[in-house]
Amino acid sequence: MSSKITYLLFAVLLLGGMAIFAWTNPSYQKAFEAKWHYFMGDYDEAYALAKEAYALDRYNRMALTVMTQTEVAERYLGYIREGAGFLRQIEDIANHPPISEADKIRIKMMCEVMIERYEKLVATRLTDDELVERAHNIYEKFKSLYSSLFKGAS
Repeated sequence: MSSKITYLLFAVLLLGGMAIFAWTNPSYQKAFEAKWHYFMGDYDEAYALAKEAYALDRYNRMALTVMTQTEVAERYLGYIREGAGFLRQIEDIANHPPISEADKIRIKMMCEVMIERYEKLVATRLTDDELVERAHNIYEKFKSLYSSLFKGAS
């Protein structure tokens, strides 16, 4: 019975020591802060803090994970922003008929770029579901637009 108590006490002390180390180590402090910013959607700040934390301690896996996840989130955000910009341009073209052949080619290229870029996006289990959903919605809009406008074109 006393050996179980000894092991339990040792485990509690070990966990306590690890927690104290994590909260007093500057690298882990920055990593925890970076993780917070990541979950709040402030990806630029999360990346900067994670990069600082990783520079302080190359063995800080939390910092590396946040840095990597932030890069993935930034790729999704870039896709969403570019897609929204292209959709505004396409809407502007559509609102000013007649649509020239050059505008049709421009629209086709925008659609092809966005469809191809989406296929290269790779989400992980930690990627924000809202970002993945927004990117998918943009992709579906471009896919639908492309198939309705350029179905038989090559």
